[in-house]
This record gives sequence, C-alpha cells and structure tokens, in this order.
Amino acid sequence: MNLFKYLFRKNKVPGIFCDAKSTSAIQAFNLQNHRLYSNQDEAEILWMRKGFNEAMSTLKPHQLINHFPNESALINKGYLTQELAAYEEQSLSNTVSLHDFYPETFCLFEPKSRKRFFDQLPATDSRDNIWIFKPGNNSRGRGIKIMWRTSQLRKKYELLGDRHIRDKNKQAIIQRYIKNPLLLEGKKSEIRVYWLLASLDPLMVLLFDEGTVRLNSLPYKLDDFDNQLIHVTNVFQQHKHPDYDPNIVLKWSFSRLDSYLSNELKIANKDFTKLILIEKLKKYLAFVVKSGRQSFFKHYPVQGDCFGLYGADVILDENLNPFISEIQIGPGLSFSDPIKRNIIPPMLGEAANIMFEIRACRAAGKRLTSLKSRNRYQWVINEAEV
Repeated sequence: MNLFKYLFRKNKVPGIFCDAKSTSAIQAFNLQNHRLYSNQDEAEILWMRKGFNEAMSTLKPHQLINHFPNESALINKGYLTQELAAYEEQSLSNTVSLHDFYPETFCLFEPKSRKRFFDQLPATDSRDNIWIFKPGNNSRGRGIKIMWRTSQLRKKYELLGDRHIRDKNKQAIIQRYIKNPLLLEGKKSEIRVYWLLASLDPLMVLLFDEGTVRLNSLPYKLDDFDNQLIHVTNVFQQHKHPDYDPNIVLKWSFSRLDSYLSNELKIANKDFTKLILIEKLKKYLAFVVKSGRQSFFKHYPVQGDCFGLYGADVILDENLNPFISEIQIGPGLSFSDPIKRNIIPPMLGEAANIMFEIRACRAAGKRLTSLKSRNRYQWVINEAEV
C-alpha cells in the first residue's frame, strides 16, 4: 500500500497522538477540533514531550513527529552560540549580522571561547561591565545569575586549564547583559514568539503573528542583581520568589504593547509589532534556522518526517532593537492565563493543519508552493517557492 492510499483509505480523518505529558497540547488540539487518537500507529502527527527519541526510530511512513533528532543544536544555549558563530563566519550571503540581534556571548565550556572571555575583561571589575551567566541546558530561568564581579568565576574556570566540559549539565555560557532594556511601567520586559520549522528540504519556516509580552514584578534598576523579580524575566522564576505578588499582571498582549509604546511612551506607531518587530524577527530567525539546518539533518529518521514548534525569547532595548536571547522547544504551552488562552490553541491548531497539508501534498506528489491552511503564520523561509 503506498503512502497516499494509506492516508486516505476509507476517508480516514487525519489525527494526532499526544503522550500523557502533553496535557496543554491535548486541551489545545481539542479546542481546535482536531481528532486525537489513542493508538500511536494510527495517527499522522505524534506530539510528544517524553520518549520521542524512541518513537522517532519507529516512525511509520505516514507519520510526523514534533522533534528533530539533533534539535539541541539550537535549544542548548551553548550549541546555539557555536552554530550562530560558525554560520556568521562561513556564510557570505548574510543580509544581517549576528551582532545585530544576538548579545555578545562566550561558551565557558569550550577552552578557546572561555579564554577569549576572560582576556577581554577589564583589569578591575566594574559595575558598567555586567554579564548574565546561563547554564546551557536548563530552562525556566534556572541557574541564571547576573554578575559584574568575575574574580570567583575566573578562579573556578582556571582550574580546568585547557579542558573541555563535555557534560551538558555542567556547560554554561556567559552573555553580555542588556543594560538599557525597554521598560514597561518601569519594569524590565521580554517577548516570547512562536515559530514552526515545517520542513528541512525544502526549508520551510513560519512565524506566528502573536506572542506574549512578559513583565517583571518589581521596577528595574541596575543594582540588587540577585533579585530575580527585577532582572530575570521568567514567569516560573517570578512565581517561585518568596516576595512574589500574585495580583501583579505579568503578561501583556501585542496590542497592549503597541498601545503603550504609541500612547504612553510615544516612541512607536500603533502597529509596531506587526510592521516593525515581526519583520525584523523574520530576518533574525532565518539566520538562526540556517545556522542549525545541517545539524538538524543528522540522524534523520529513515521513514516519516520531523517538524518542530519552537519559541524564541526576545528582549527589546530602549531603542526598540530586538535581541534573541534563546530558543525553546515546547515553549510554555500552558494557557491558564487570559493572554495565552488567546494565543496557544489557535497557534497549535494552525501548526497541525499546516503539517497535515504538507504531509498530504508529499503523499500525493504535489508541490509545496502554497499552503491553503496557512492563516496567521507568516513565512520566514519558503524554499518551496524558489
């Protein structure tokens, strides 16, 4: 039985299998009227948070899975830094520079990069020279430290000499701290956007038109660096802080951001996110994806296909320049708050529709030149049109 006949035998409705850990995805797909299968073999899309490596090795020809075998190339903060730097050095056709959107970053687990970091430090620690230390493999802001005193850090890493840290759980990066972030109601803020890597060949990448704006609990100031309510814009870290006030609003919509920038700060027009931010992020995400593309091909399944729904965290400085700080897999898909309730279900639902259409076109031998299921997702890269 060929793939096309398998997909459409007996008018079979394409469906999704979700593992038990994917509770938010299950709710979202139900709200978007997608069919969910309890039998993994019957589903066209496998949506999994756990056990996806094993599932990838047993994919059926008709199936898609929401992971790539080597996606740590972009998800791990250290590997992302290395991929971006290598692409910047090797590519001659970049229309943007890495420094346009990625803060200066050093991999402390790699001897040469580690040496470059310590060599460029001033002889005397200064509060004007602030860095953010991030474990490479952690999420939810865990292990993040803001620092300007680096003597203890130097002593720690000098003990390693020229040795490379191989253990992912002990690897870390250090990134230049953005000292002039955009302040919303006096607080540091960060934006999460959602993007879909639908195909590696041809390369097809799309960005959802709405994201979340996240605010810190306390007013911003360049001191008290250990206080995560001021400096670490992560909802998980805000909630776990003993001084967190649950009555404080931590999330805004894009429309509220536009209104605040236009009416309160008077530094942008009312369509800033649509006309400026999204357009810039398309260029920067294209750079990110192209930097990791070859790594994503490694150990690709012998049958079936992969796709990925990712997040990107973006910090705007006071001049509204966006900087991508990291990439996430399974990017905070819970939607208990009003802002995310308006984003997550349609974003996930449309992503599934796009993948079903791509799967059906491939099965039928049709070209992927246009996608009828695409509505709110915008093209970042579409090599099928070339």
